[in-house]
Amino acid sequence: MRAKLDPQICFTIPNAVDTNKFSPNPSLRFPLNTINIVCISRLTMRKGIDFLVDIIPEVVALYPNAYFIIGGDGEKTELIE
Repeated sequence: MRAKLDPQICFTIPNAVDTNKFSPNPSLRFPLNTINIVCISRLTMRKGIDFLVDIIPEVVALYPNAYFIIGGDGEKTELIE
């Protein structure tokens, strides 16, 4: 609608990850008291990766058992690394 295109010639592509197909087993977490924060995205400013990088130190300071699992590729890959 924002692009003012005819809906008859457009298609919506849903998210690539079907979260219904994943059911983690909490008993397999190691160590047991970790907090895993997962971000799977294009690593671009538009997706908010700059904000993620900025908050990581604050989150880890509050929760030393927090781990970030980040997947993706893009212009901000080097910033994440």
